[in-house]
Amino acid sequence: MECKDIRLLLEANSDGELDPVRQLELQAHLRACPACALLAKGLDARRDALRDLLPRHGATPQFRGKIQALYRPRAMRRRAPFGWQIMNLGGLGASLALAVLVGYSWGTSRSRTNGLFDEAISEHVRSLQAGHLVDVMSTDQHTVKPWFIGRLDFSPPVVDLADAGFPLAGGRLETIDGRPAAALVFHRRLHSVNLFIWPTGGSAVPVHSSAEKGYNAESWTQGGLNFLAVSEIPAGELDQFAEEFRGRTK
Repeated sequence: MECKDIRLLLEANSDGELDPVRQLELQAHLRACPACALLAKGLDARRDALRDLLPRHGATPQFRGKIQALYRPRAMRRRAPFGWQIMNLGGLGASLALAVLVGYSWGTSRSRTNGLFDEAISEHVRSLQAGHLVDVMSTDQHTVKPWFIGRLDFSPPVVDLADAGFPLAGGRLETIDGRPAAALVFHRRLHSVNLFIWPTGGSAVPVHSSAEKGYNAESWTQGGLNFLAVSEIPAGELDQFAEEFRGRTK
């Protein structure tokens, strides 16, 4: 099976929905492909984070009192007007619904961010292993930027940061967050920095930094575009790269 086919199965496998034959095929591929194996681990981590990080609220004394009052013997229960009981239960239900909604939204946002970072790191590793770092090789921003015309439905900003220690190496097409994206490649000594760029489309990534398995990643949104930089260089240097790029593309 090819990597593009494996990606369609990873979500189903993470949810335990694959049949035994597909599971065996998938596991065989993951043992032979470190990049896909890293992406699979990221999906599993996202699932675990969604389960473990959603807030769990303990019952307040007032809440426990209301529940206990409902189950007291009838003779011991203070009878309240029926309408008042309905209002109390309605307010309690609304509060619980709001708490669940807020917790779910927070967990979903964090899960999506983690998933994007795992995907970007996987693509960074794949580009290095496959020896396919760039589709257009050039240190000239005026060569790289026009190359994307007609290949993407947006125009990614391109700058050369050689004077800041991050010379432009070229660019290539990628897929991030389920849609076509630009990947700009910069060098830092013997290392590479992949900068993934794609339109927000109503789903902007947060300003966030992360470190995982020896790789650092940093994301931000600017001018209606999402940016996600990945490299194995130290986090401080990747932050410097992001600041330089943001400052020159405002």
